[in-house]
Amino acid sequence: MSKAGAFDLASGVGGKIDKNEVLSAVDKYEKYHVCYGGEEEARKSNYTDMVNKYYDLVTSFYEYGWGESFHFAPRWKGESLRESIKRHEHFLALQLGLKPGQKVLDVGCGIGGPLREIARFSSTSITGLNNNEYQITRGKELNRIVGVDKTCDFVKADFMKIPFPENTFDAVYAIEATCHAPDAYGCYKEIYRVLKPGQCFAAYEWCMTDSFDPNNQEHQKIKAEIEIGDGLPDIRLTVKCLEALKQAGFEVIWEKDLAKDVKESPLPWYLPLDKSRISLSSFRLTAVGRFFTKNMVKALEFVGLAPQGSQRVQDFLEKAAEGLVEGGKREIFTPMYFFVARKPLSVADSQ
Repeated sequence: MSKAGAFDLASGVGGKIDKNEVLSAVDKYEKYHVCYGGEEEARKSNYTDMVNKYYDLVTSFYEYGWGESFHFAPRWKGESLRESIKRHEHFLALQLGLKPGQKVLDVGCGIGGPLREIARFSSTSITGLNNNEYQITRGKELNRIVGVDKTCDFVKADFMKIPFPENTFDAVYAIEATCHAPDAYGCYKEIYRVLKPGQCFAAYEWCMTDSFDPNNQEHQKIKAEIEIGDGLPDIRLTVKCLEALKQAGFEVIWEKDLAKDVKESPLPWYLPLDKSRISLSSFRLTAVGRFFTKNMVKALEFVGLAPQGSQRVQDFLEKAAEGLVEGGKREIFTPMYFFVARKPLSVADSQ
């Protein structure tokens, strides 16, 4: 039951930031990034501030255009975006082998779209970990609306310092979220710590692929556009995620870039953002829909219903969309490098 109206979009821009300070927050956020002279090390050392500002600024845009689940999905012909997103979430739950009554952790849960879907699909109790107060408030409201507030909840915390004892959860997953971590190893090590021995962690990661050439200026431009438009300190190569998992102690059961699997996904994952397509079911993401939203935000900001700086947020999200589509077409970027990794029953098992 997502927010759908223009007023909800306008009133939500800035999240918990005072509306009079949104423009200043946009300035500070943009300066973290390459396009505005920012450096990777500054983004990594200030990742909490950067990512919080990002989600305060963009969450209402995401919900307006995308719904409650802020992620991509492989897609079949004839399948709507909403259907493909649900199937993507169910696939993860099945790969984890979730069973009724299990205690599960969603790392970087957003407003809890996947959490609610997976909890109902698998009859599990899921805790959403999120460091953004605005998203947690919104997520709790949506949990109450659909009736999962008794079995699912949110905890405000940094996923580099997960506030749970060792061996707490029966399963852990992350959907396009741990890409915000400044250090994959540090993040995976914390997940390893709170996961019970013998149990699994599954994730969809945003990564640059082996086709990415760091010496290619166009490739670097695409990478920078995705980073500023999606609040990322850096985008790791798939091999770096794999190395970090093993270094953290996990046994990798299987891993695959699902974006490459044309047989399983005949329609490209970036299709919803491709301006050349026409869609009535996800009109707001089309070129016409985005043009309408851009001008609507401009008008709302002009009359004072949306805070100053709202247009700038719309602009860097548009830049991200262009980078994502181009990165997908050139196969240098994937939002669905998928893996299932197991925490050994004992240290000896991992050696």
